Amino acid sequence: MSTRFEEVPRRRCRLDVLLPSSLTAETPHLREKTFRIGLVARFLATFRVDNLIIYYEDLEPDKNAELIKDIMDYLNTAPYLRRRLFPIKPSLRYASLLPPLNIPTHPEVGSEGTFHYREGVVASPGRVDAGLGRLIKTKERLKKGTKVIVVVKPESGKFKLISRKKSPVYTGFKTTIVPERLDEIVARYDVKIATSRLGKPFHELVQPLASRLSTAKNICIAFGSAKRGLYDIAKLQNFNLDEVFEFVINLVPEQGVRTIRTEEAVCITLTTISALELLFGR
Repeated sequence: MSTRFEEVPRRRCRLDVLLPSSLTAETPHLREKTFRIGLVARFLATFRVDNLIIYYEDLEPDKNAELIKDIMDYLNTAPYLRRRLFPIKPSLRYASLLPPLNIPTHPEVGSEGTFHYREGVVASPGRVDAGLGRLIKTKERLKKGTKVIVVVKPESGKFKLISRKKSPVYTGFKTTIVPERLDEIVARYDVKIATSRLGKPFHELVQPLASRLSTAKNICIAFGSAKRGLYDIAKLQNFNLDEVFEFVINLVPEQGVRTIRTEEAVCITLTTISALELLFGR
């Protein structure tokens, strides 16, 4: 039996993606930077990633990380809530031109009369804005600005509020900037996957990777940058990539292009991991 899109479930295990803050550093214009970030956002949402973690490859903070986070946060917010939550700022100049994520909690116009989940935000004590033309009253005293998921039950005319963590459907991904070294960031995960042209060919790792994915509670996948691969970043941050990551994988061992862009690598990797999960019953 197929699942209705509005009820697409969240993942049974946590999946986080780690990207360098230099993702679009070499892209000259804000418009093109925005487009590339939006493309990555679509890939992350398509494969129901839980968290995007932005790290500094040279451990030096830079403004590009804030740009990525601003645009990712904007896209992960339901369109009807954006005016309330996002002030006018330079980083979002072209964000409105990006295609929406259209995740289950960002319902389309006209869905009000059907059972569905939708994102809401506490507008004031006892009042929630869920884009329904009026504020929803609630007895829960939540802090202003708190995001919640509203379950719309048209047959009874009632609404139910649940936290994002308890939502049975996918609610998008959270973006966080983490200033720690990459080896420190990934220490908390069950399965640690690094992508590299210098890694082992994917076909050699299918069985052990599938086995680990089938029992994992949390998985992370790390990507390098256009300037430095993960082996270079590990050397720069003074750790051994092969000792820290359980799998260092080359997913396109005979690639027909000189370099694979980060956004392309994200799409290829998540497609492959998703296929493995389906094939081996995750």
